Amino acid sequence: MKNLISKYKKYQNYVYLLSLILCFLTVYNSIFDSKISLGGDNANYYILGNSIADGEGYKNIHNKSKSEHFHFPPGYPVIIATTIKTISNRISVIKITNGLFFIGCICLLFYLIINITNNNFIAWISSLIVLFNFHLLQYSTIMMSEIPFTFFSLLSLFLFIRIDFEKTILKNYKFLLFLGCLIFSFYIRTIGIALLFSFTFILIIQKKWKHSLVTVLSFMILYLPWLLRNESSHNSYASQLSFKNPYQPELGTINFRDFLERMIINIHRYITKEIPSALTHTKEVLYVNSSNTQEWIIGITCIAFILLGLFKLTKHRNLVIIYIFSFFGILMLWPYVWYGTRFLLPLIPFLVFLFVYGIFHMIKFILKKVNSSKRKLIQNLTMSFLLISWLSNYGFNSIQKLNKKANSEYVNSYTNYFEFAEWIKNNSSQNSVTCSRKGSLFYLFSGKYVTGYLNTTNREEQIQHLKNKNVDYVVVEQLGYSSTSKYLLPAIDRYPQKFKIIKQLSNPNTYLMKFNSELGYWGDWKNEKRNGYGTYTWDDGQKYMGQWKNNLRHGDGKLSFKNGEVLHGTWTNGKLNGEVIKKNKAGQIIEKSRYENNIKVDSVNVNQ
Repeated sequence: MKNLISKYKKYQNYVYLLSLILCFLTVYNSIFDSKISLGGDNANYYILGNSIADGEGYKNIHNKSKSEHFHFPPGYPVIIATTIKTISNRISVIKITNGLFFIGCICLLFYLIINITNNNFIAWISSLIVLFNFHLLQYSTIMMSEIPFTFFSLLSLFLFIRIDFEKTILKNYKFLLFLGCLIFSFYIRTIGIALLFSFTFILIIQKKWKHSLVTVLSFMILYLPWLLRNESSHNSYASQLSFKNPYQPELGTINFRDFLERMIINIHRYITKEIPSALTHTKEVLYVNSSNTQEWIIGITCIAFILLGLFKLTKHRNLVIIYIFSFFGILMLWPYVWYGTRFLLPLIPFLVFLFVYGIFHMIKFILKKVNSSKRKLIQNLTMSFLLISWLSNYGFNSIQKLNKKANSEYVNSYTNYFEFAEWIKNNSSQNSVTCSRKGSLFYLFSGKYVTGYLNTTNREEQIQHLKNKNVDYVVVEQLGYSSTSKYLLPAIDRYPQKFKIIKQLSNPNTYLMKFNSELGYWGDWKNEKRNGYGTYTWDDGQKYMGQWKNNLRHGDGKLSFKNGEVLHGTWTNGKLNGEVIKKNKAGQIIEKSRYENNIKVDSVNVNQ
């Protein structure tokens, strides 16, 4: 019997690990969603991955100009491109790759916690809870960078605590592998800078000068190509931080007072909403200004257990503290319109572990008067009971909700949107350009070039943008948020003749329009009326160029016809009055006439 127990303890970690893997396979099969996520970012990542795989470089191949891409760092697209080149370009395969990264996170977390606490039971419980986390599970089936970043950040941490710093740097494969994972983490998500700061700070504290110097220099050298490439770009996260609202650039940049307000709002939100949501909720946080008493109690309780768990760490506490606080420090700088648990995802494994570890030590404190042999048994039984209770509520609720989502259809607004994409795919020319919100998502279904509209309330600037981008079609959708109604619709309302409805769907009303920049009015306005100089082009080819007043032709102008003839005259409140001269295509006068209230009362043909 003793030999059996001894063998079990020897292979206990493998038993725990096998149970986690089997649990993951069961859960993942149940919640896997083959549909494309409705967020535009995941489509962008897939497009960039295809661009790299096809040898196009790091470009926006869904735009007609195929411009260089500067917004997202290239790490995750490289992963997608590798998957495409080695396995398949099917979206479901890319999603499964993220699932593999997720189980990799679980395994790494399990061994990381063992290294930190020497307690494989706590490591198993924490890893199992993370495995059932609604938000992490959801993103493990989406083509987004959060899960791969979490994997490489955990791998960096795991390698760091296992490095033998007595070895020569160039022969220290763990240190070199650690550097590679650290830098690649940053290339997946720029918030990886928190990892660099944490590791460098710890190395300096421990007086490992050479290693800290090599770490910083390696990072700078390998980051330099991306920095130089993006030097001329203003489309980075850093530049967006300066705006009051990146989605409404017209509001301007922040000042010191705005910055303090942003910090206060973010601290409030993360305490009462984001952290509790990451640990206990199966729904995404919606931004609101206020929080009720219950939310404050839950949030403070969660943070109290996390801090207790952090305080009770005896190994690598400083590293964990610096990383968590560095990560949160960056999040506090972000515009508060960037809300949602997704930004917190890479920290959820740590928060769950520390939360569990805090509860474990609270139970240990309560049982401090119980003799040691019984105390350990009662502790483990209590933790097992809490785990079962948690799985019965939160865990299985996560599975049910994600399973339901995986088996559901797209909502009507997106069904209409994708139907338009199919129409463009089957009915437009290969070089057609469609302007729509979430253009990258539209591109995946249409296979034709797309562009977005400008975030500007200047209607003339918007029309000029569509013209410059050679737009053929415009989609007016109701996908949520207000940018289309705020920025695109006003331009359509002012210049309706430039937009011809060719397809309309209801529930909700969605429109596909043909855009012709030459039709209708273009010119000066006053008090929302055509006033001053302007041109107007009709479908039949006629074109008026001249003066306007109160939406009517008023003053000198000329009317050109499809056959090349041009009529010069004077209009009064929309009607021709006075002498009118007509010229042929060559510019020769062919008729002189006189008009009163738009009626020709006299004319003279001129011999040519």
